[in-house]
Amino acid sequence: MDIEQLRTEILHDVATGRKVLPGLPDIAVRVQCVVNNENCTIAELAKIIQSDLPLAGRIVQIANSPLYRGLIPVENSHAAISRLGVNVTRNLVTSFALRRVFLTKSSLARKSIEDLWKHSVKVAAVAFTLARISPSLNPDQAMLAGLLHDIGLLSLLSFADDKPELIADHRGQADCQEGIRALCIELGCILLRQWRFDPAFENVVKNAENWARQGSDGDEIPDYADVVIVAHWHAAFGDNKSNDLPKLDELSVIKKFPVFSLGPSASIELLKEAQDEIHELQVLLNQ
Repeated sequence: MDIEQLRTEILHDVATGRKVLPGLPDIAVRVQCVVNNENCTIAELAKIIQSDLPLAGRIVQIANSPLYRGLIPVENSHAAISRLGVNVTRNLVTSFALRRVFLTKSSLARKSIEDLWKHSVKVAAVAFTLARISPSLNPDQAMLAGLLHDIGLLSLLSFADDKPELIADHRGQADCQEGIRALCIELGCILLRQWRFDPAFENVVKNAENWARQGSDGDEIPDYADVVIVAHWHAAFGDNKSNDLPKLDELSVIKKFPVFSLGPSASIELLKEAQDEIHELQVLLNQ
């Protein structure tokens, strides 16, 4: 396939409305609108979440998990939101709701999209764990960034019924893969703007596999693109896909994380110790 021709056709179809990119689930849109209102109340937010019983159950479940657990278990959405806070709740609702975006009726794309979701969940869970030990980062925001880092590929695969060759091409030769990756970045950024997400997430989409990424001069504080790069590396390493990866200490962004001052082996050991936490998050996100 001619990648440039494919890019021109798909971007034209998206711009003219001939092809529609995946929409953010309604529950996530409603929650975002409420939280963005400076007069948002916990009762109002809880009412929206309670309209989706499976989602409400997961919010209560994570509020009672070791990740956020307090002295007294919470039993309803209102209490869970009180513990988590409205911004954390918004990010968690969006993270859980994204599972629905990755469901497809396409028999051609179903396996590829399911594999993509599993990969995104692994990156998200590792990003959450890394952010928990990085004072400048919010774990829930890092988890959402991990889930969104390949959202452009999801958009591309959603067109597979019209262009079945996409299924093969996104796994194809290196030059083809590079062209597909560039197109996915464009689609991902378009989608995030349509969803009205913070521009910081576009930075994540653009840099998730940028192993050579450098920080600004004097910038020693990791951002969400940095944490996703490191989480992506660890996820690939953990899945035995490390043949094409640089060594961990060759990642420039690694120096921004305090834990890595102890050496690369310290981070690997840390994530081994956090396997229960990572597994718990993966289970929650896969429901």
